[in-house]
Amino acid sequence: MSHPRKIGILGDLHSNLSALEAVLSLLDLEGVTDIYCVGDVVGYGPRPNEVVELIRSRSVQAVAGNHDWALLGRIDSSYFNPYALKALEWTKRQLTRENREYLESLPLRIDEPDFCIFHGALPDPEAFNYLQSFPAARDSLADFQAPVGFCGHTHVPMNFIQKPGKSELEWHFLENWRLLEGERAVVNVGSVGQPRDENPLAPVAVYHCETMEMRLLRTHYNIPSEQKLIRRAGLPSILGDRLQHGI
Repeated sequence: MSHPRKIGILGDLHSNLSALEAVLSLLDLEGVTDIYCVGDVVGYGPRPNEVVELIRSRSVQAVAGNHDWALLGRIDSSYFNPYALKALEWTKRQLTRENREYLESLPLRIDEPDFCIFHGALPDPEAFNYLQSFPAARDSLADFQAPVGFCGHTHVPMNFIQKPGKSELEWHFLENWRLLEGERAVVNVGSVGQPRDENPLAPVAVYHCETMEMRLLRTHYNIPSEQKLIRRAGLPSILGDRLQHGI
């Protein structure tokens, strides 16, 4: 008899080890069966190697984000803001060959019967478009078969719901809810490493594949420690300052 699947979904990690350790502890308490990541493993933060090594050791199944691809030279990074660009160049110099090869191995999407994982929006995951409108949500829903898709990229948790027989989508910011019979959804799980919804607590999503229950959990982590490491690395101080405000 197979056990019910209960998965954890991590949003944009951005080399923030303290936040990652905190949300993984939450998932351990929840007893999840598998952990996934919607991309942007690196960028912004001060500990890219440690973050990659931790998710590899925990068998987290990740997709690539735009920061991961920019580091690999697979997309043009000239549109990055100056702070993101400086962090990207710094991360390139820090990352070990083994961890770089890990980023190179990441797919752009993961499709399973119960869910789909991608970074920005579908049907063109390599474009890393933002999913923050009804048209983008509709296009993404049309491109996968599962009841729910999980994404990140905007760093703001948000849920788009497609009700059976309805062309118009609904949306909400609820942290505890479930999909009803025939409903489908796209769920943005926010950012573990750099929240931008004015809540500095690190978020992580938990999804019960059988009951279709969804929960977004939040946890404190050692923000001053990350800020100190950001300054010590010579990274732009704004990347640490914003952590305490969730902006």
